[in-house]
Amino acid sequence: MGRMDGELALVTGSTSGIGQAIAIEFAAEGAKVVVHGRDEARGQATVAEAREVGRTAGGDAWFLPADLTREDTCTQLLADTVEQLGGLTVLVNNAVGVQGGRDSIVGDMDTAYWEAALRMNATAPMFLCRAALPHMLAAGHGAIVNVSSRQAERPSPGMAAYAASKGALNALTRSLAVEYAKHNIRCNTLSPGFVVNVRRDAEMTPERRKQVEAMHLTRLGNARDAAFAAVYLASRESEFLTGINLQLDGGSSIGRAASLG
Repeated sequence: MGRMDGELALVTGSTSGIGQAIAIEFAAEGAKVVVHGRDEARGQATVAEAREVGRTAGGDAWFLPADLTREDTCTQLLADTVEQLGGLTVLVNNAVGVQGGRDSIVGDMDTAYWEAALRMNATAPMFLCRAALPHMLAAGHGAIVNVSSRQAERPSPGMAAYAASKGALNALTRSLAVEYAKHNIRCNTLSPGFVVNVRRDAEMTPERRKQVEAMHLTRLGNARDAAFAAVYLASRESEFLTGINLQLDGGSSIGRAASLG
């Protein structure tokens, strides 16, 4: 038996990076997991890995695609997940990314980009939480993990839309925690700092690596660090926690490390 034995989970944006690591670790700990994303090939590859590592613990995985920018497709993704798993007890809102445009300082902000960032990073998680809650209520317990960013608390110049949208996600976490604790449903935020991304950082120069290492009191973070934290927040081990924002940043939020993005 794993630490998430019997849990039924949806992890959005889980075909790569942090989300992928979370989905795989959930399966390794015995959860039944729906992997979500836009890329079918990467989704099926993630499912295959999750099934392999989950075999001994009883974990399993399936892939479902969905466009999270629309209310109806968010609702349908949740319904399809419940049909596949037979219920839902864990929701991880990890998906991120705006198609088209770019973030900026407030004075140069494009209205369409601003609204798209809020929709992806705050409104879509609300749609999914709203649709998930009845199933968690029926199960008698639930855990929601919202993957945010330290940018919400310590923004870098030129990332105003991202910082604001993640700040809204943090506020949504606190509201859910207050409103549903009496129903044995918990909601917490996980805020990674700089986490090495295999595709993004494949050609990181020695100079850049030295810079990002200087941001931390411990070491560079990786996707599995976030996955281990998500397992804790989603499992019964953290039953006493709700409404927190776990800063997963190698100590950079409290130390004398450089703030470089």
